[in-house]
Amino acid sequence: MTENVTFAVRHARLRWLGAPLLITGVGLLFYALYSTFVGGSGLTAAMAAFGTGLALATFGANHDTAMAYCFSAREQSLPRALKDELAEELDRDREGLVSTRPSPKIGLVMPFVAISVQLWVAARLFGFAL
Repeated sequence: MTENVTFAVRHARLRWLGAPLLITGVGLLFYALYSTFVGGSGLTAAMAAFGTGLALATFGANHDTAMAYCFSAREQSLPRALKDELAEELDRDREGLVSTRPSPKIGLVMPFVAISVQLWVAARLFGFAL
């Protein structure tokens, strides 16, 4: 496997960290909003919304990075699932995909930022210290 194929596979796997982060983010957001209505902090609710948005950004950053690497490695031996996904993306938005540049550092850091924000919100809501 070439370097671009390896990076494409890695970021295609990393994007799925966004799904559990979205579930926990939405749960924390609803609880934070509830606690705001009964006297809790609006800052906590705002940070919960931010943490939920970061979960979506985790998926998006890694998806875009994976697709950019797939496009770079389209003539090489991509796994079948990534080839099919690349073909769908090219049919949907060819110009957008062709102009996309991979952002591997953002894709790697984004899940950690989302987890950190969600842990901070959970600590504020449930009263444990980090």
